[in-house]
Amino acid sequence: MTTEPAEAEAPEPADPAPEAVPDAATPEAPLADSAQPKPRRRGRTALIMAVAVVLGVLGGGGVGYAVQYHRQPTPLPPLSVAQPQYPTTHAAAPVLSPADDDMVRTDGDLTKLVVPAPKGSKAWDQPLGEGGWLTLSDLSENYTKPGVQFGWLLDHNFRRAAVNTWMEGTATYEVDLIQFDHAHEDSDQVFVTTQDSYAKADAGGSQYRTPIPGTDNGAVYAGPNQLHYSDGTPYYRAAVLAVHGDIALAIWVYSPTQVSSKSLMTLAQSQLERL
Repeated sequence: MTTEPAEAEAPEPADPAPEAVPDAATPEAPLADSAQPKPRRRGRTALIMAVAVVLGVLGGGGVGYAVQYHRQPTPLPPLSVAQPQYPTTHAAAPVLSPADDDMVRTDGDLTKLVVPAPKGSKAWDQPLGEGGWLTLSDLSENYTKPGVQFGWLLDHNFRRAAVNTWMEGTATYEVDLIQFDHAHEDSDQVFVTTQDSYAKADAGGSQYRTPIPGTDNGAVYAGPNQLHYSDGTPYYRAAVLAVHGDIALAIWVYSPTQVSSKSLMTLAQSQLERL
């Protein structure tokens, strides 16, 4: 018995090959030059407009300047405020004669400006100073604290001092002209102000201070207050304080009896008239 050969099974058709998927990481190939669009040039229009604006401004300015240049100037209205008037010439200050110029007198021999001793008076046995001049040390010795007074005068631009002394009866007189530097004339004011409190206390109070007519702060100090020397002997001390320019006037009177304010006023006025 013959056996029929089995039919060979037809092979299954193979799956179609998958379509090729382009790789995402791989850039696409560029198009050919003929296929790419040409880029458009930018900025040319803006540049043309900017140049036109600049030319317009320059042209307008030039035209405006030309028009203004040929235009007649407009006169300004007159000022309503009156202008200051100045003198055509300046008046010269009058020239003072040496007799009228205080500085000429006070810059000269100061000892000649001290009031002379009255007739009938006596000189001190030991006059102060030398030849009518007081040194800074001699002047300071007249005060209760010579060292302090020496330093004060030195710090306040002391220049020089002239003096005259005499005795009239039982009273002793001392007249000091104390001059300070011209640039520090206020020093004599400070000197008088400082001595004012002491002089009032010596006289017995401010009620015994009599202003000198014609002066800013000059005064006579004479009162009933009695002082005592170191040995207990009583005495009275009167004073005159005044200022003239850069000079301080100080008159000191020591007497066993009360000093007359009227006679001291006469002496003060006589001294100030010489300055």
